[in-house]
Amino acid sequence: MIADQTFTTKRAAEAWEHQQKEALHSGDFVSPQQTRTPVLEVAAEFLAARAGQIAPHTWRTDRDNLAALPPRFAARPIGSVSEADVLGLLTDLLSMRAHSTVSRMRTTLSALWTWAVRERWTPTNPVRGVRMPSGSVQAHDHGPLTGPALAMMLDAQRARSPRDAHITEWLSLTGLRWSELRALRVADLQDVPFPAVQVLRAQSDGYAEKAPKSARGRRTVPLVARAHEIAQAWASGKGPAAYLATSATGLQLRGSYFRRAVAWTKTSPDHTIHDLRHYAASSWLRQGIPINQVAAWLGDDPRTVLKVYAHVLGEAQDIEALRRLNASLPSHSPDNASGDDATGEDKPERARKSWSDQEKLGGDGGI
Repeated sequence: MIADQTFTTKRAAEAWEHQQKEALHSGDFVSPQQTRTPVLEVAAEFLAARAGQIAPHTWRTDRDNLAALPPRFAARPIGSVSEADVLGLLTDLLSMRAHSTVSRMRTTLSALWTWAVRERWTPTNPVRGVRMPSGSVQAHDHGPLTGPALAMMLDAQRARSPRDAHITEWLSLTGLRWSELRALRVADLQDVPFPAVQVLRAQSDGYAEKAPKSARGRRTVPLVARAHEIAQAWASGKGPAAYLATSATGLQLRGSYFRRAVAWTKTSPDHTIHDLRHYAASSWLRQGIPINQVAAWLGDDPRTVLKVYAHVLGEAQDIEALRRLNASLPSHSPDNASGDDATGEDKPERARKSWSDQEKLGGDGGI
């Protein structure tokens, strides 16, 4: 006897026996004893088996996600978890965590169950048929990083560490990821045919150097005058192989030290370092840089840029529509029922001038 189970009716027992025999002959048999193993124990086996086979960053993400599972879910027998259980877990997590964080949890769970099915811990993967819930998403109430917010952030950081505030400013102008900035070398800085940096590698804190996370691998990012000025100051007195941006002691940048130097939680409480990348991309699009060019500078697929920044691309149409409305509608101001003021200038013309003045002042709200 390979497996046993108790049933209330003979018919149910015979059906189960038939199912087990078919699975045994087809090679899909899973021992009921295996399916009773707690999720947490299978997760430990999963992590041990994957160590050294996947990228260290991915392995650490899986480890942290599995460690964050609610104790009651982690104690469940792996074979007892259904699609409804997975959906309930994701929905509950969305009430406490960001959508992107929960989405990564789903990815980890799917990988765990895919491995568990292959290793005969359970016969099915309940995660595969569950999509990310659309409701109860914890949204960031601070919204996108705006120009005024960035200016306030930089002023506060300069008061604490002018040197490190340059890092924040440079990321907002170049759109580089933190891992890409800390891996830049002086030799990656170019002046001809135009000021730019070559993004050839990336290195997250605590991990080995690798190729950048980019749709096209290496890429060239042009530097506006201010970004080029900062980069030249960083490169001054260094050899070609030296890190371009470094700490105050000349060592490679580390996120924890940088955040402490600029008191990030106080000077930038509503935003992450990655928000600086979004700010740069949105600024480029608002200035009319084509999507394909922005995607190339970011190292992203144009379709991703179109999806993420669709709201920015739609602003131009709204601005033009509002300009036309202001230009065509008559004024109903009680100060001048006739529609003419003391200077003889009609209201629509003044509205056109007012909107033009706003455009000249750079009315670029936020990302």
